[in-house]
Amino acid sequence: MKKIRTPAILFLFLSILCFVLCRLFLPRKPFRKLDPAQILSATVTLTPPDKTLLIPDLTELVTYLNDTVIYRQDDSYTEYCGQGVLFTLFMQDGTQQKIMAYNPFLVIDGVGYRTKYGPCQALNAYANRLLRDDQTVVVLNEPPVLNVISGETCLPTVQGSYAWQRQNPDGTFTETQNDCAHLSDDEEFLLPFETAETTATLRFAQEPDEILNVRCWNDAHWSGPVSDGEAVDFAGNRITLKPGGYIYEVTARWDTENGYGGAASWFFHILYRDDLPDGICRKPVFLRQLLNPFPFLPLFADLCVSLPVKAARAGLFSPAFLFAGFRNV
Repeated sequence: MKKIRTPAILFLFLSILCFVLCRLFLPRKPFRKLDPAQILSATVTLTPPDKTLLIPDLTELVTYLNDTVIYRQDDSYTEYCGQGVLFTLFMQDGTQQKIMAYNPFLVIDGVGYRTKYGPCQALNAYANRLLRDDQTVVVLNEPPVLNVISGETCLPTVQGSYAWQRQNPDGTFTETQNDCAHLSDDEEFLLPFETAETTATLRFAQEPDEILNVRCWNDAHWSGPVSDGEAVDFAGNRITLKPGGYIYEVTARWDTENGYGGAASWFFHILYRDDLPDGICRKPVFLRQLLNPFPFLPLFADLCVSLPVKAARAGLFSPAFLFAGFRNV
């Protein structure tokens, strides 16, 4: 009896070993059985430029996913730099699946795998074609970020009130309204940004259909009664600054016909001084203030805050989360 059991156990062990090795090292297609009918809707987020798009044709997307091939698990994708293309599938059963094409990796629900180059590159190319297509719907679950550029300096703004609509995966809509106090009542939120430039450019993460108005309030009246303010001249995305210190409010609108949009406002504080050298912009920078006790570190801080400016001007990314303010060197 013992002689009969030993070969059977050995066979079972070898079978399990072969199965595990095949799963680890042999190529496989994780989405070969995926069907468009299983998907309610899908989006793709490209980073950079940090934009999320609605997938217009689920059948085309599934065709690319069916062809993807993965090999062994490899989470070293976190050590790589490049554009990540993240597809989010909202399934009919209420679950979600996230698939990131990040050659030479395919990341499925946070787990990285080495992947076959061609199908993964096809996914990346498909996402970038959608990005270049003016007919593709940009998913705006909340008002886009606004930065203000004067000279070579980028200034983040503070979100004000907004009324916003977004489309849910099942086709229904959610409306959100946020009413905030006028920020001219609180100096702590709006430190002054000093510039010698006479104009500033509004850089939205997603361009609005219309800039409704731009108004300003003199900062000499902090915490005083809020008036209607003064109208600010603007042409396109360029505004004309008023001499002295002013709190500016920009209000813009996005059409809701594609499911996402509404109206929103942003605040920023600019002190226009014609006694500054041309092209110089100054702002109290929190990073520099923290590093001032150390003689050599403020130079490093200046370098850090000046490098992202050209990328921001090109619209590659929104640097609002990097620092509280920026300063030229």
